[in-house]
Amino acid sequence: METYPKTIQLEDDTPIRLEILTDDDLPELITFFQSLPEEDRLYLRSDICDPENVRRRFGKPDYDRMFPLLARIDGTIIAIATIWRATFGWTRHVGEVRICISREYQQRGLATKLTRELFFQALKQKLYKLQAELVDSQESAIAAFERMGFHKEATLRKHVTDIKGHRRDLVIMALDVEELWNLVEDHVQTADFRMH
Repeated sequence: METYPKTIQLEDDTPIRLEILTDDDLPELITFFQSLPEEDRLYLRSDICDPENVRRRFGKPDYDRMFPLLARIDGTIIAIATIWRATFGWTRHVGEVRICISREYQQRGLATKLTRELFFQALKQKLYKLQAELVDSQESAIAAFERMGFHKEATLRKHVTDIKGHRRDLVIMALDVEELWNLVEDHVQTADFRMH
């Protein structure tokens, strides 16, 4: 948490400010969610256009259970990326990744940069695995997660009903944080050995 706020850049050099969500951000977060087009809200688990739902979910953040990262341009929220985790039980080592980006900034590399931030936070939280749930029709999002190292772990047939009543397959994607970190460490150690 101490690494935020910080500034990153998109591939076109647009500066993005990253910061941790606080209670003071809730009114603007509600505005952000309400600005999303219906297409981007088809498969969300709760009605994010309802301010009370947003307050219940994000108000008084419990940072042990949720890591909420806001992305801003010129002070305006353009994305939120979160890791949700259980604090007790058999899935306490698994973090669920959720990323929501305004339409204007989709497919500009922001999802990759936000996922990278979540990955390093997962390491700090000693999570072994990150998981993302998508609908089969979200082909570009699935491809983006695959580029970031996630793989399809399961497909649940006709498991999701969107807000219009259409049923879709749920795709569960996963990234083994511990395995990836071990590969990085091995690579660094090998490179260090070669240098000496």
